[in-house]
Amino acid sequence: MNRRSFLKRLIAGFGGLMLLIGLDALFIERRQLLWHDMTISLPELPKAFEGMRIAHFSDMHLGHGLTAEDIKPLVSRINEARPDIVAFTGDLVDDGMEELEAAADVLAGLQAPYGKYAVLGNHDVRGKADPDRIIQAYRAAGFVPLVNEHVKITHERTGQSIWIAGLDDFWRKPNWNKTFADIPEGGCTIALIHEPDLADLAKDYGVCLQLSGHSHGGQIRFPFVGGILYPPYGRKYPDGLQKVENSSMFVHTSRGIGTTILPIRFLCRPEWHVLTLSRFTNL
Repeated sequence: MNRRSFLKRLIAGFGGLMLLIGLDALFIERRQLLWHDMTISLPELPKAFEGMRIAHFSDMHLGHGLTAEDIKPLVSRINEARPDIVAFTGDLVDDGMEELEAAADVLAGLQAPYGKYAVLGNHDVRGKADPDRIIQAYRAAGFVPLVNEHVKITHERTGQSIWIAGLDDFWRKPNWNKTFADIPEGGCTIALIHEPDLADLAKDYGVCLQLSGHSHGGQIRFPFVGGILYPPYGRKYPDGLQKVENSSMFVHTSRGIGTTILPIRFLCRPEWHVLTLSRFTNL
């Protein structure tokens, strides 16, 4: 084989590889939804809530290659897991509201005895998005929209309680003091905050676990490099469960369901989690 033939074959092979990667990223991987189970140790957790299961998902970005019909399998799988709580951490839409009402009808099928809770993401509050309509859609789907507020969940037999707090999106200058007002010191607070890097602020409000999305895990990842599309406030705690710097708090960041900017995923499949809370299990 001469040099010219070698170069032609090398270029053809590289081109074929890039084509396969592109087809996988565009048509295959972004449709391969993963279900992960994880146990998180929270010493502040009241005894009555030992083993509580939270279904956490985020970042649907409806309208960006994802329709209401596409999320029906997700609803079925979450119900199959039988969670106690369902938590959605923002970016229901991407840049448009066309699928909103239809998606609310689908999400209404989610079941959780201790409730369904949701917050707004940055795509829900800017561009063509209408945050008030999104909040109405959350309510129509049976979710409690948390916008700078919290709810107290009390165990019916023991009277022990935990708190679920939800922060308005960072792009709307959320009210931190209002969000966490009147939660007793030492209480077990689980915060739904779209941008994970805000955990460095949440730790000062007695939060023991923050649930976030926003980062998409980078959306496109390469071996030895990692993600390449991390957004602002999604770079320090971009993926999975991490200990928050200089605290005992944890932040769990979901890679999300949908996509943004480009309708592709590579080595970064969409995911949702069942988080089992425990006072004892070590990571």
